[in-house]
Amino acid sequence: GETKNKLDGLSVCERMQKEKQPVVGVATVFVSWFLDTPLTVLLDALEQYLAQHPELPHDTCFWVCDFVIRQGAAAKADVDLLGECVRAVGHTVLLMEPWHDPTPLRRAYCVKEVYHTQASGAHFAVVMGKAQQQAFEKALVKDFQPIKMNMSRVDVRLAECRKRAEQEKILRELDEAVGLTQCNKVVMGLLWDALAAQGRAALERLLRGYEEASAELLAEVAAHGEAARTRPWWSRLRLRPLLGYRSACASLHRTMLEHVLPAQAGSSVKVQRRAENGTERVRYVLRDDTMDGDIEDKVADADQQSPQAAEQGEEEDTASKARALVVLLRQLSTATPWELEAGAATATGQEGTGSFEQWLERTPKLETPEYEVVFNDPAGAFEVRKYAPYSVVQTGGDSSERRSGNSYFFALAGYIFGKANVEQEKMAMTTPVQVDRRTGAMSFIMPSKYWGEEALQAAPAPTEDAGVRLQSRPGETIAVSVFGGYARGRAVAERTEALLSALKQRDDMEVVDPSEIRLMQYNDPFTVPWKRRNEVSVPVVMK
Repeated sequence: GETKNKLDGLSVCERMQKEKQPVVGVATVFVSWFLDTPLTVLLDALEQYLAQHPELPHDTCFWVCDFVIRQGAAAKADVDLLGECVRAVGHTVLLMEPWHDPTPLRRAYCVKEVYHTQASGAHFAVVMGKAQQQAFEKALVKDFQPIKMNMSRVDVRLAECRKRAEQEKILRELDEAVGLTQCNKVVMGLLWDALAAQGRAALERLLRGYEEASAELLAEVAAHGEAARTRPWWSRLRLRPLLGYRSACASLHRTMLEHVLPAQAGSSVKVQRRAENGTERVRYVLRDDTMDGDIEDKVADADQQSPQAAEQGEEEDTASKARALVVLLRQLSTATPWELEAGAATATGQEGTGSFEQWLERTPKLETPEYEVVFNDPAGAFEVRKYAPYSVVQTGGDSSERRSGNSYFFALAGYIFGKANVEQEKMAMTTPVQVDRRTGAMSFIMPSKYWGEEALQAAPAPTEDAGVRLQSRPGETIAVSVFGGYARGRAVAERTEALLSALKQRDDMEVVDPSEIRLMQYNDPFTVPWKRRNEVSVPVVMK
């Protein structure tokens, strides 16, 4: 107990380590908290933090002052080293208890710990118990203003200690180090960043049900979007990043209406349901997207919709909006709603104006066949590439059996991910996905260790029911035209026509076979339109 600690001068952790108890180790997370907070509350918050961050080791050790600081005469020396401890651990969490008026921010030692976190470049986050987290998220949905108001009351000068002398010492140290005004800015900056991360995490939890994109969720996003649009301009000024869930919904709604739905316009969206590990999964499929939709719908637009599709009206509109929302929600793990909106606005009107090098920015960091550019069209309509040999796994191409694009996709993915090859080898994804426009055959690029006829012999054979085949591709020379957005039937047809027309104007090259058009799609079906890279190609011979 405490009396024993004072007698031997050891901390609780030192004594446990001396007794060789396995629960003591090198701290990797420093905990800043108010000592009068019940220990059960702290434990609940740390358990929540570990649950929300599965990347942390299962044996993560937390630096908690009551258990680490020595008692008796040595205590003062340990407390004086708090800044060094924060720096050495490199990862600080602040207990937000209660979330709407966190007590630690009124304690001088906690403020000092937060300051040293920023000064040392350590990682910073806030932690809350389960009940506090739920209350925080409810407030986030309702309005961020109360949170903002409470945080704005934080003032380093008002931070207290049990002993007046310690309070004055800490404030003097901070004033000498950076000045109390600047210290306030530092603490507030870290808090805003941490709370923003909490807000983004709450939004990302929508991803757990993103495939459903329920009518309720659509209605909620639309309601906040319309409310933001109809408010007077001065009231919209506060609907900025970090100010809440309503602002995020409004941003998503604008991006959906202005940048995703126009890219889907004229194509119906099919809702597909399938069982996966006992759970029904839902996909919203753009029917005339070559990779994800129905291959037979090669060319489709609003004028070609069937009377039956037109009668479905409202249902089609809901499915289209659901797909658009799914596309945006899937981006929230890497970007905020406001970053998505800004990126879409910047990209608007730039399609077709960039060089081939700029299109590389839209290419996933995946393995792709090697090639050399041997000719650039002066008008920018195409480039000619000389490819080295590579290999593919392919399905389809039999005119007697034409299936949907995503059924081909899943068949190929089954082989690549080990479910449909005899050795159950899991291979890394590659890019692009290729589709032969004449036969409908779809191909995935094999990993480079299997490129070439000889190397391909070592690749695992497909299972009997895989429905795929392996194929070695010799070196080839092809003319390539690149475009963005979705690779929908009409867009592909128009780009193909433009490529063949441009090639006809050239006397220094000849198209081998104008029917051998290959579509190459570099992104997954749910990449936003303004970040997509697609290409159409045709074999050529340089004269």
